[in-house]
Amino acid sequence: MRGFLTFILTMLITVTGLGQTPERCVVCKGTLGEKFFWFSGPALPVRQAVCVTCSDLEARCAICRLPVRNREQKLNDGRWLCQRDFEAGIFSENEALRIYEETRRDLQEILAGSGVLPGKNITVSLVDATKLRKENQSMPSDHDERSILGLTRTRFYSSKQFQHSISLLTGLSRSRLAAVCAHEYTHAWLHENIPTERKLDHDAVEGFCELVAYKLMSKRKEEAEKKIILANAYTRGQVNAFVQAEAANHFHRVVKWIKTGVDEALPQSNQGPVLAFENHEPAPIVWPPPAVVVTTVPDTLTLKGISGGQARRFILINDCTLAKNEEGRVRIGSSNIVVRCVDIRDRSAVIQIKGATRATELFLGAN
Repeated sequence: MRGFLTFILTMLITVTGLGQTPERCVVCKGTLGEKFFWFSGPALPVRQAVCVTCSDLEARCAICRLPVRNREQKLNDGRWLCQRDFEAGIFSENEALRIYEETRRDLQEILAGSGVLPGKNITVSLVDATKLRKENQSMPSDHDERSILGLTRTRFYSSKQFQHSISLLTGLSRSRLAAVCAHEYTHAWLHENIPTERKLDHDAVEGFCELVAYKLMSKRKEEAEKKIILANAYTRGQVNAFVQAEAANHFHRVVKWIKTGVDEALPQSNQGPVLAFENHEPAPIVWPPPAVVVTTVPDTLTLKGISGGQARRFILINDCTLAKNEEGRVRIGSSNIVVRCVDIRDRSAVIQIKGATRATELFLGAN
């Protein structure tokens, strides 16, 4: 997934003769002079006033493109982050995995009834920009390594089995990282659900992935992230065409077009694209939409997997991923309980259930 391109518009403003004006520079907090610059863009909640001196700084935030002067906010991979984005950034892999799992569960509702939903065959890691660029260079890709936020690699096996690897960039905010997770998960979904004979333009593939991310942000009422997705020029207008197509045709018809459509990309039109299918017959509109399929979980605590290396290991209990000393809410049937991971062993895990007096050891394959 290429980065959300945040275009910054700057304009030199003369204070004299204007009405209400800001008093301080957003970067250095110093008093603004008679002239200053307005910085604005999709990644900024409101336009920001920057003094002439700070506007000349070469270092720019990798997220919002504001000038940066604090050298402590330069990351090891060479990126700079402004104070706001630095404080909001996710740098813990455990937290990133938690955000991914939350995103995957929401996507199961969005993609319910659309085909195979990848799950256990996906590994997720949080990496810096240097490693992400190396992964991007290891295989032919259309991604621009200077602005890449995530990457999905899929291995195909002769028995129609798939193994997906998703890499996510460090330093993104919770909402931005969730949008990237949604985009990359959709790539995995496409690999498992699109017929080999279906030819799709690269921009259409990316546009559909962005549509799913957009739907997730709509579901979570993340208006700023929706604005960023629509302002992104990466898909060359395909994300806008997909959003219009969904509004005119409903999501299930867009999914059908992705699988069996005639065109390689959606035609862009102000009236909304017309979806052409191989059988040339309009698909019936299903209303009400199909009921959401809730992921079933065991009615007892079940250790489903142990993953990671010796330095950082994880367990999967029912639908909850935990590292050692981490605490989380685990679903059991129609209820849930709070569980803390005490220890992770070769074939078992020791857990402490909140409210219980003794720890419990769960074994792989015991249930």
